[in-house]
Amino acid sequence: MSEVKILKEGKCITYILARENENIPLLAVENGVIRLKARIESSEVAFALIAALRHAVMKHMKRKDVYRRCPIERFYWQFVKEGEFIEAVEALRQDE
Repeated sequence: MSEVKILKEGKCITYILARENENIPLLAVENGVIRLKARIESSEVAFALIAALRHAVMKHMKRKDVYRRCPIERFYWQFVKEGEFIEAVEALRQDE
């Protein structure tokens, strides 16, 4: 069974996915800057990275900035629309 752990060294906070045989660094936060460290190799790593990123962002937000509706879905659909637009443009270029 794996779990997400938080390691604090000075001003740097590192989120780690701890498995039986390995520790996978997910992201590090220092001075308000978030640096991704994980290579997404499975859905487990992806979900852990999402959870760690959400936790890091919520921890550093001001209380009044908390947004209750999930903005991830809005961004997801923006990416879907952008991806479809790029595919359509590429298809038109191939037809020429």
